[in-house]
Amino acid sequence: MGVDVRVSIVISNYNYGRFVGEAIASALGQTHHHVEVIVVDDGSTDDSLDVIRRFPVRVFARGNQGVCAARNYGAAKSTGDYLIFLDADDVLESGYAESCLKALVSAPDDVAYAYSGMQTFGLEARDFPSRPFDARRLVKKNFVNVSAMIRRSIFLDAGGFDPSWGKGLEDWEFWVRLLSRGYCGVWVPATKLRYRKHGPSRNLLERRTLRALGWKLQVRYPRLCWRKLVRYPLNWLYWRWRHRGPTLLPPNSSRVHCDGFPWE
Repeated sequence: MGVDVRVSIVISNYNYGRFVGEAIASALGQTHHHVEVIVVDDGSTDDSLDVIRRFPVRVFARGNQGVCAARNYGAAKSTGDYLIFLDADDVLESGYAESCLKALVSAPDDVAYAYSGMQTFGLEARDFPSRPFDARRLVKKNFVNVSAMIRRSIFLDAGGFDPSWGKGLEDWEFWVRLLSRGYCGVWVPATKLRYRKHGPSRNLLERRTLRALGWKLQVRYPRLCWRKLVRYPLNWLYWRWRHRGPTLLPPNSSRVHCDGFPWE
């Protein structure tokens, strides 16, 4: 099952000194033992660095540039064949890396990442609505968590997370970007990630904001969303004007198109 394959777990932290130790412990406690843990501190002003340096991890302290930049920096510094991104207030179950790696090493080359179910804890306990990979649904709503295990070479080649999205939507844009390049994901049908709820979340966006970001996604990747664009051409023109910039089309490639997803 690839017991010698190295997995890099990149933890991004900003002022979560009260939580980051638990996140690091969960990364170090994986049943897949060939793991390196990298913690990128994004300009914390609390006791985060004191806590982080108690653990046998690689630490990079930088000025505050945001979570996307922190993740991308950690990925560039990593040495593993696969990457897992973990926010400093979240926790991995001990079998997370092993389960995702097992799914990925046996998957075709066009499967770039593996993701599991997720459950919130803390102020709220509920299951995140994850599901088996479905390309059509992914362009409508995100069901892949940001901690999905991804092949490092594919992550770097795709350019990492785009900071211009932010507010919890950067991971959705990234999965759709991979889809535009012909890459899919594979679902691990188990709850292996715990997402801490401890106050207002950056993922709790107003419906209006979510709608705007959804159209921004569809404008950027029109060939993935052509059905909606045909149904609502005036909306598309409006949001195309709002989000002026280059649209990103899938490359001309003979790669497998994710379960027959129709590009034309």
